[in-house]
Formats: sequence, C-alpha cells, structure tokens
Amino acid sequence: MPDSRIRSRWPLPRLGAAAVAVAVLLAGCAAAGPSETAAPASEPASAAPDASSTPPAGQLVVLGDSIPFDAPQDCPGCTGFVDAYAAAVGEARGGAPEVQNLSRHDGARVADILEQVERGTVDTALAGAQTVILSAGFNDQPPYWQPDAPCVGEVGTEEQAIDTVIATTPECITEATAAVRADYAQLLAQIRERAPDTEIITLTSYNAWTGWEALDARGPEDSSAAQDVIVSALEQWRDAVCAETEAVGGTCVDLLAPFNGADGRTAAGDLLADDYTHPSQLGNDRIRDELLAASAP
Repeated sequence: MPDSRIRSRWPLPRLGAAAVAVAVLLAGCAAAGPSETAAPASEPASAAPDASSTPPAGQLVVLGDSIPFDAPQDCPGCTGFVDAYAAAVGEARGGAPEVQNLSRHDGARVADILEQVERGTVDTALAGAQTVILSAGFNDQPPYWQPDAPCVGEVGTEEQAIDTVIATTPECITEATAAVRADYAQLLAQIRERAPDTEIITLTSYNAWTGWEALDARGPEDSSAAQDVIVSALEQWRDAVCAETEAVGGTCVDLLAPFNGADGRTAAGDLLADDYTHPSQLGNDRIRDELLAASAP
C-alpha cells in the first residue's frame, strides 16, 4: 500500500471506499469513501504502468487515477467506460483502437501522474496514440490532508475527514486548487510534448460526497456545510481542468454536471458502485456517452 494515511476524497465518497467518504487508508487498512483508496490488502496496489512496446496505429492511451482503471473489486462485472468508448469508436470508424489503459489504482494524485510521465515510461505509448484520455484530480479534492497542502486536518477516520472538510475555508480551496493546477498544467504540457498531434481528452471530477451515508448521518447542517466545500472545490477544479485543457488544444469533458446536476449537489446515487466512489455500470455508461458526445468519432 503506497500510504497509510487517508487519500483525498477522490474515488471515495464514502470513507472506506476509494475512498469512503474520504478514502480512509489507515495503517494497512483501506476504507472507501470520498476519495480514492489504495488497492485492498489482499491485492498489491497497482504500480505506475510501464509501456515500452511498440504501439499500433489508432491507439487509445489512458492515463490517470482509478476512475478509468475498472478494477473488478470496484465494480464487479462492469464494462469500464474506456473499453466501451473504444468499442463505440470502433463501430463508427470501422475498426476499434487498441487500448493501453495505463491508469492507476494506488490513490494517485496529479503530482504522481506527472512524475509517471516525466519518468519516460509512457513515452512510446504517447508517441503512438491517436487519442489520450486523462483522468486526474479526484484524489486532490478536500479534505486536504497532504503535508504540502495549505490547510491540513486530521483525517484518520470518517468523522475526522468530514470535520476537516467542513472546516476548509474558501481561501484554502483557492490556494490548494492553484497548487494542483500548476502540476496539472505541467502534466498536460508533458503529454502534448510527447504527442504533438494526438487528440487529448480530459475528465473533470464528480461529487461522491453528496448522498454518502456517513455524511448524511451527520444531519442536514453538517451535510450542507460539507457539500458547500466540496462543490466549491469541484467547480474550481472543473474550471481549472477545462482551461488548461483548452490551452493545449484538447477537449474537456465535464463529469460534475452529468453526475450531480447543474448545481453539483445532486447525489450521484446509482451512477456510483457499492463503494460510492467509482462509477457503477450506469456511471461507466454515462461517462462513455459524455466522451462520445464531446468527441464525435
């Protein structure tokens, strides 16, 4: 397991689920929730993939966190949106692209994915890619527990994670978002440098807190306060992702509105799997459809 602390609430709107309302990763224990957790103890966390073989033409390369990873334990029996999108593109173009899914199931943050690209292990894949899909940032949302974050709180339990989110100030959100945005801009620049003519599609992050049972159990006042923080952070992150994507000539696909409504506060519900973090089959289908709508085959 890469870290014994709780991951940000990206694939984990339920602490204890990737994370549960906050991906509670306690000393060797993975909890799902509002942020992405590491792989279960019985299964080693996936290391950053290496892609060194010569890629075929028409390749679809996927980079990022566990949202596109499609781990069996996240959504048993599901067809992930990456493979579904590739199949739909194949039907439209008369031949499906070969998929190299180099996403990670280890709680990767934007900085981790940037480091993966800078190491050069995905250079060959990027050079041969017709399309690159990037999913990054889910694990950089509140609560900001990382030592380098501008505001840090205790997040060793679901209750502490919720308390930390509620205490997060607008100033903290702005500062933390700016810091992650700088890494994200560098990540996109590195991808574009290695794939100058490739179609780049980025995904924003959805809200896995609203509707999370641990948060609902705190009552309407705490639930509303936490949602205010989460939605503000996700909206700022969406704006940052889309602006930086446009700067490199890519296409930004928003998932906040499709999963959580125009105000970002509608519970994702059946769009999320049992961990209330990763997409369910309905959620995978929704992401596939959003990808197809944004980038007509």
